Amino acid sequence: MAGIDSIKEIIYIYGDNHNHCFITSGINYKEFVQGLPFPLQNILLLKHDIQWSEFNLNSSFYYVEREYINQFILEHSEHDDLCWIDFEELADLDELEPKEIAELLYLAHKKEPLQKPFIPRLNNSFAYMNISDGMYQKVYYKRINDFIFMLCNVISYKITQLQRRSLNIFNRSKQINPINIKLMLTLYPLMEDGLIIDLSERVENRKVIEIPIFRVDFYSGVDEILENVEEYRDLTNHIANLTYSKKDDEWSVVQV
Repeated sequence: MAGIDSIKEIIYIYGDNHNHCFITSGINYKEFVQGLPFPLQNILLLKHDIQWSEFNLNSSFYYVEREYINQFILEHSEHDDLCWIDFEELADLDELEPKEIAELLYLAHKKEPLQKPFIPRLNNSFAYMNISDGMYQKVYYKRINDFIFMLCNVISYKITQLQRRSLNIFNRSKQINPINIKLMLTLYPLMEDGLIIDLSERVENRKVIEIPIFRVDFYSGVDEILENVEEYRDLTNHIANLTYSKKDDEWSVVQV
C-alpha cells in the first residue's frame, strides 16, 4: 500500500450506519460534490474562511448560492476548517428559529449534532465537515444511497484520471463507467468495520483492472490509520477485489 504521499489513491471509509454518518479520506471536496446524484442548491456555511460569501442577518450565517458553488469548489482549500449544510430556499434562512440556529452552532463546534443534523425547515440532505485540517471528512447523509452513489462515481472518476495520467498524449483512455450502486451496496455492511479501497495497489492488464479492498476489523483513529498505512496493511484483511472488465465495461466484486 502506498504511504501518505499517495493518500488520494487510498480511500478509507468508516461508517456509522445507524446515524447515516461516514468518515472518509481520499475523496476531496470537488470529487464529493461532483459525485453526488444531484447538484447542491445552496450552501449554509457554519464554519469557513470564505471572504466573498453572502450574509444572512437573521441567522448570522454566511451562505453560497447555487450559481457560485463551482467558484466555491475551486477556491476552497482542502485544509480549511469547514462545516456546512445544504439548503433549498434562501427565504427559509429568515425563518430559522433560535433553537435551530443553536443546533447548527453546536454542529459546527462539536462536529456532531445535538439531536439530528437535518433541519426540516431547510430540508438539507447533507452535513459536511472537514476534520484534522482536511485529512478526512465527516458527512451525515439523509439518504444512504446518496453516499453510495457518490462513492461509485468517485472511484470510476479516479481510475479514469489515473489512466489518463499514465498515458502519453497520443493515447486516449476512455471514460470508465461508474460502479453499479447495487454492487457497492454489497460492501455497505462492512463499512462499519472500516474499509480501505487501495487504488495505488491496483493491478491492470489488457482485460481487467483489479483494486484491492481491505477490511479493518477494529476501530482506530482515522489519523492513526492514515499516518501508518504500511503498518496497517498487515493488520487488515484483504477480503476482495473491485474488478473492472474492459471488454464488458462492467464492475464486479471478486472475493479473495
